[in-house]
Amino acid sequence: MTAVVPATDQLAAVVRRVSGVCAVYPAGPIVATAVNAALGAVTQRAHTMPTVLIEQRADGVRITAKIGIGATERSGDVCSRVHDAIAAHLLQSGNPPVAQIAVIVASIG
Repeated sequence: MTAVVPATDQLAAVVRRVSGVCAVYPAGPIVATAVNAALGAVTQRAHTMPTVLIEQRADGVRITAKIGIGATERSGDVCSRVHDAIAAHLLQSGNPPVAQIAVIVASIG
């Protein structure tokens, strides 16, 4: 059976459900995010960036999620929960091998 990489919206929903996550931000590089925002302003249409970045590589998938956490949360704990939730979802879904799961705290609110 061929493994299928999950849709970014599936993984974003998994991340949003994790206790302590109060926001999920576009996970692309900052330059791509800025260009996308400028393009949206010029064309008068929203050009959304994926909130969870999935890259298929020869050694497996690489997942990047940028999150916001509550001020009373410990960032390491929330990042661990997000990492574990993504890993469990990928394992349960029968997806390809995981090379890396990166969880970045973009804001503490």
